Amino acid sequence: MNIQLVYESPTAQDYVSLRLRSGMGNKDLKRSQIALENSLFAVSIYDEKKLVGFGRVVGDGGITYVVSDIMVDEEYRRRGFAERIMEAIDNYFEKNTHEDSYICLIANRPADLLYNKHKFRYLPEDRCGMLRNQSQVKGENNEK
Repeated sequence: MNIQLVYESPTAQDYVSLRLRSGMGNKDLKRSQIALENSLFAVSIYDEKKLVGFGRVVGDGGITYVVSDIMVDEEYRRRGFAERIMEAIDNYFEKNTHEDSYICLIANRPADLLYNKHKFRYLPEDRCGMLRNQSQVKGENNEK
């Protein structure tokens, strides 16, 4: 094993392949390329030339930052790679955000345990997180 941590986005093909190998699901290749190009920060982990881990930060670069796509190939889990990705993202936040920056993420359980170690907390009771159901919106638009 020859593990390398690189501070750049992978190709869209490698990104989609890792999504599938990590259980994150498929995404359109062209839209993936656009998404990767618009990332504020990216960190990739390779074993030789094979992408085995990835994470990125998206947002406006001024106030709002979103941690996105933290994923590790199923064959490479439990080796501390997700922790290394989050440490790189933490370093990015330390250098590029401010006290009033809005930094968020949406996690699947049990990944919330990892994010807890990196200063992320559940929303207080007077706040709620929400997702727009885009498939429902698209379905409504098709009916019109």
